[in-house]
Amino acid sequence: MESKIKELRGILKGSAAAQRAADPREIAIQHAKVLQHRKDLEAEILDSLILLSEYPLQRGPSLDASRPAASDAAGFRTHVRLFQPSDYDDLIEERHVNGLCGYTLCPRPHRDTGPGGEWRITGAGHIVKRRDLERWCSQACARRALYVKVQLSEAAAWERAGIPDIRIDLLDEARLRGDVDRAAQQLADMQIEEQARQSRDAAALALERGDRPPGSSSSSAAAGKQRVQVSLKERETQMPDIKNLRIGEDDDDDHLLVEGHRVRLGESSRR
Repeated sequence: MESKIKELRGILKGSAAAQRAADPREIAIQHAKVLQHRKDLEAEILDSLILLSEYPLQRGPSLDASRPAASDAAGFRTHVRLFQPSDYDDLIEERHVNGLCGYTLCPRPHRDTGPGGEWRITGAGHIVKRRDLERWCSQACARRALYVKVQLSEAAAWERAGIPDIRIDLLDEARLRGDVDRAAQQLADMQIEEQARQSRDAAALALERGDRPPGSSSSSAAAGKQRVQVSLKERETQMPDIKNLRIGEDDDDDHLLVEGHRVRLGESSRR
């Protein structure tokens, strides 16, 4: 035990001596590199924000927020992967200044509710801030944008820069429609299976009762063979032998029984 303690003390002393012997210039250079790396990432995020504020780059009648160009979708994922939620809010605000919908892959302009106060009443009867309502062109784009935002991390960009597995998914409406269709098909399959099970149970119950199965075209004679014949017959009982039956015998002198013995009249008088 003492040898281990001495060994640990030697290691600690050696580490402290190495720190004292380190060149302060090298330490300063390392700190400068770390700071420069963070500044480079911040500048990269700022450049990405400015670029995404003018997205999508490809526009056409067949392209919209639900079906963007593949190159725009890939570029959006690449540029936004190191964003923090606050950076994403800045992107939405910058697009609003440019007159565009807050969702990066939407080419349409944002809503303009006209002059008025700070609050608005939506068609569904909800009271929302005018600024929040005018960020998007539609509620569908608001869902798409918020779907991306919830995937962003609060951790600093330099803490996540070296992680290659960071992936941002888009709200693919085609996939959602496919999920709905698959759910509807599964529900239909379950209903068909339930009906088949009920039919099997009904057929088994009918067979147990001897009924003819539904839809059977067999003749009445064949159906009669399938029936289970049940007959009720009264059980025969045997009457007791009345010859050996003692009815009312010695009923008049039952008072002469004492503890199961019959007392004679002469004996009772003598007693």
